Amino acid sequence: MLKKKLFRFGAGNWRKPRDPCGGVRQGHVSVSEDFLAIQQLADRGAKPWRLNPVETARKVGIEELGFDVADVFRFESYRLDYDSGLNRAQVKAQHGSCLFLIELYQPVRRGTTGIWAVESVTLLNE
Repeated sequence: MLKKKLFRFGAGNWRKPRDPCGGVRQGHVSVSEDFLAIQQLADRGAKPWRLNPVETARKVGIEELGFDVADVFRFESYRLDYDSGLNRAQVKAQHGSCLFLIELYQPVRRGTTGIWAVESVTLLNE
């Protein structure tokens, strides 16, 4: 049987330990976005960060997934998924003591002119 540690603060006040990963959303990411409209904006020069997987992971991660502006995001790898025909990228993000793997894909177009979207977030360490 697993027991949760409780820390005592003052007489009779008990609290759970703080989540070391700070509430970052994990698993499959479902952020409501219109990828065709975002691609059109990027084609016109708006939202240039959408053309870079690291910058997309950073911006979406901070705005939608619970990452902080002080977190460090770094490129890990690219690959072509032959089954789906999609380009995929992996970005690692250091959030406090927690290391996450952020997986992205290009939903509209492959290559340097295609936008990136976050697909999933996985905790790599505990």
